[in-house]
Amino acid sequence: MLSLATQVHAADDDSKPFTISGFGTLGVVHSNTRNVDIVRDLTQNDGVGYTRQTDFGMDSNFGLQLNKSVSDNIDTALQVVSRRSANKFQPEVTWAYARYVPNDNLQLRAGRLGFDVYLLADSRNVGYTYQWVRPPIDFFGSLIISYFDGGDMVLSTPLSGGILRAKVFAGVAREKTSTGSPDEFLSLNRSRLLGGHLEYQTSNWIYRLGYSQLTFKNEFPPLQPLLDNLRSPYLNAFIPSAAGLANELSLTDNKFTYLSAGIAYDEGPLQAQLMLNQLSSASLLFPTNRAAYLTVGYRIDQWTPYFTYSASRPVNKNTASRLPLGVSPDIDMLAAAFNDAINNQYNRQTTFSLGVRFDLTEKSNVKLQVDDIKTDDYFLVRNNQPGWNGKARLISIAYNFIF
Repeated sequence: MLSLATQVHAADDDSKPFTISGFGTLGVVHSNTRNVDIVRDLTQNDGVGYTRQTDFGMDSNFGLQLNKSVSDNIDTALQVVSRRSANKFQPEVTWAYARYVPNDNLQLRAGRLGFDVYLLADSRNVGYTYQWVRPPIDFFGSLIISYFDGGDMVLSTPLSGGILRAKVFAGVAREKTSTGSPDEFLSLNRSRLLGGHLEYQTSNWIYRLGYSQLTFKNEFPPLQPLLDNLRSPYLNAFIPSAAGLANELSLTDNKFTYLSAGIAYDEGPLQAQLMLNQLSSASLLFPTNRAAYLTVGYRIDQWTPYFTYSASRPVNKNTASRLPLGVSPDIDMLAAAFNDAINNQYNRQTTFSLGVRFDLTEKSNVKLQVDDIKTDDYFLVRNNQPGWNGKARLISIAYNFIF
């Protein structure tokens, strides 16, 4: 986004300049059903459909960025973004880092950094830069981290006509995310994050393989009453394995891993992307899920029609409580609560999208998109009502700009 933004020099020619740039989206989306809220990602507690059949807040955002060059090889960046998230539209500092570039092959950064676990992940709020109204929900919707406090290092070298890059990073998360219950959030504060990716880029292709892991510091709040019951001395006197079952279900100190692979192609009028991921956890609460999307667009002057097919699937759905049934009604209720907790985390959703992007100017565009969503599990939706058939159609329009 930086390379696209207009630089506003706010210093005289004899000093190192700083630049102010920004981006924004004004979006509106309409759903054909009032029986569920479709959300852009899991940080949003409500979305379009049940809460508002026509919604102006799901995709709308605004960001400002300040860059300051300190010397020939040191610069700094600050970015503040307002968007619908667990903090509603309260502005958040999403970047605040210093970068040191000692030579053409090495880059070091420290401070608050974007979490670019996938291709496009670091710029997914900058709607101007991609062809959709929003990144595919089935793939990006489960991504609950936008930034972290820590450092990263990028090594790059020319290779066979392209550039090979290797990136590693480590730090702690600071955000919170919605749990699906009003005013109840999962805090990611002080959760440890580390990972990296290997990327090879030519003039038309980008290939990337990535791995990241998050070690949760805090408990998933809706789970706490169930964990307390499983750890109670009374229950463990009859079922000694109950406390161990609570530890397997708990989120605290358990790891969540992201494996990803992606290919992007851009030559002439044709643009295409294929990405895959697998999200898994050491906690029984988050069963392993996989997701993928394929998108193809074709530029014709200012118009770029495109289609996207995305899907997410659980690897298996065989996990069940190991509490004995029929011993007592209380234990049966605990076993049912255990199974419900896990069943709510399965992710089986498919979306087919058609859209068109029209470039108004070099710094603005408008997009129209229709999404047909089919959900068999309810991991990526909110406020699903009894009797909902699992289907929703969204019609979206978004105006995007940079400056």
